[in-house]
Amino acid sequence: MRYKLSYTRGRAKNGGRRIARVNIGKEALLVLLNGFGPGVGDLRLEARDMSLTGTVAMKTHMLHTSVSADVEDPGAIVISDLGKLLTFTKALPKESMVSLYQPSETPLRVLSGNVDLTLPYSDYVHSNVRTSKALALKEDSERDNWKHWGGKPLTCYGKLHTSDLMQVQTLEKIVGKNHSIKTRFSVKDKTWNITAGEKGTANMTVSVEIEDCAGPPRSCKSSFGGWFPSVVDCVPPGVVELYTSHKFVLILRHTEKEHLLVILDQRGD
Repeated sequence: MRYKLSYTRGRAKNGGRRIARVNIGKEALLVLLNGFGPGVGDLRLEARDMSLTGTVAMKTHMLHTSVSADVEDPGAIVISDLGKLLTFTKALPKESMVSLYQPSETPLRVLSGNVDLTLPYSDYVHSNVRTSKALALKEDSERDNWKHWGGKPLTCYGKLHTSDLMQVQTLEKIVGKNHSIKTRFSVKDKTWNITAGEKGTANMTVSVEIEDCAGPPRSCKSSFGGWFPSVVDCVPPGVVELYTSHKFVLILRHTEKEHLLVILDQRGD
């Protein structure tokens, strides 16, 4: 298929359609595609301001992140089959550059060297259905300096290093996949404890030291599903700010990168 390109106001067009065109290294693309957590099978990305930005809103979590990219023409990149794009990208040589090319509401072309993948367009992106509301909540909290989420106070705050979360990934291997995860934020101990398993069975706790710890004198507790370690693993290395309340969402906001993770308590509000 040949594309006849013309430029209007600095943006490429194909028969009147807007075209999004982005160039990005293989490793950077893999970091982005692998970074949205379990249950995500499709994506809608926005190419603008020399970056690729994506947001997903699932029943378990909301995640917003961005990576640097060479954006030739801004626009939406719709990935209808994330699994196929991941398989394609992983098979490329290590230093490969990948070009994403998509006129609006048409198939996505992914080119690298002498290989060319085409993925069908879909106007329904499951991971994107709830993002408008999620991003509105994010913007409200940003304006409020993260004192509230959805109108409810975030009473606990602290900073932690993601290196202290590495042992969280072993919870699933040692205790099992189907156990619930309980967390406890303690101002007195300046710790955030993550426990998998139930009393009377095998259980394991990871204690994370919290800096600049602030909150109520009584510990704040929340409950999550067995998918919790996989979601936390999406947070890139560095320092993150933690916000939460008793039986409420858990928010991990990166201090150096555009990355926000909101994990939904499964028994609270």
